[in-house]
Amino acid sequence: MIRRHLQQVAQVLQEAKSVVLACHLNPDGDTLGCALALQSVLEGLGKRVVTLSSDGVPEIYRFLPGSEKVLTSTEQRGFDVAVVCDTGTPERIGKARDAVFSARIIVDIDHHVTEGAFGDIRIQQPKAAATAEIVYRLLKVMDVPITPNVATCLLTGIITDTGLYRYMNVSPSTFRLSATLMEAGASPAQIAEEVFERRSFPSVRLLGRALEHIRQEEEGKLVWSYLSYEDFTELEATDEDTEGIITQLRAVRDSVVLALLREVKPGRVRVSVRSRDERFDMATLAEKFGGGGHRLAAGFWVDGGIDEAKAKVIGALREWMHCSTSTSQRA
Repeated sequence: MIRRHLQQVAQVLQEAKSVVLACHLNPDGDTLGCALALQSVLEGLGKRVVTLSSDGVPEIYRFLPGSEKVLTSTEQRGFDVAVVCDTGTPERIGKARDAVFSARIIVDIDHHVTEGAFGDIRIQQPKAAATAEIVYRLLKVMDVPITPNVATCLLTGIITDTGLYRYMNVSPSTFRLSATLMEAGASPAQIAEEVFERRSFPSVRLLGRALEHIRQEEEGKLVWSYLSYEDFTELEATDEDTEGIITQLRAVRDSVVLALLREVKPGRVRVSVRSRDERFDMATLAEKFGGGGHRLAAGFWVDGGIDEAKAKVIGALREWMHCSTSTSQRA
């Protein structure tokens, strides 16, 4: 089934004259790596390509080849094909939605299976460690060369979505593909340094502040932190500087559900939630707040100040964890 869908996508991309590529909100290395790899290949084939990320490109990913071409929005419509990478629902592509849905054919590529999957052709492969693995398979079906730039983009997707190969989604095939991408010219050392070791001074200070605010509840299973608007102002930081902070919360022993709340503007709080356990479905929780994402990683916005948001979100998380555990035990 996957092979047939890959062949379908390869055909529509090869026949297309114009393509729009869309990343999800608060973009990570996987969604950006996939989009930029496809951008490079499709431009090489002479296609007109527009790559969209409503939240732009975080500084730590601007080393990726072609990242300077990414737009936050476009007035262009009527594309032949739209490709959305690593995105569970249409709402997760933000301002890119109108351009994507103007396309004649919409392709959704993801390594998560979600109820909000959309598009005319859907490729969902939960066994893949990152959507970048699926895009690599697509490029092989298209029989295009994997250049050093393409390899760098794809390996960035794998390295970031596996947490430097530390997460349970890593398989032997993940390492085999990573070796192949290295042979094509990607450097895991360079990628790791750019993403994990070259941070702005405000972002490091912001991490320190988030660690000061860290809380542990539900017998250690719920770990969360927050950043107020005053924190951002005092440290001269932006929401972009919070990239990777929630991953640091995973270091707490016994943590299962993680949350980071940040008041990026007065009365407006952005929330990221993560789970290590399939029972705690973060996507469904996020939908209750008008957001979305995947089962193990999701996000949403909450109106109100940081104290109000903490009460709403952490209360909902406690209740969600209790309900999920009770349902699992009854099953």
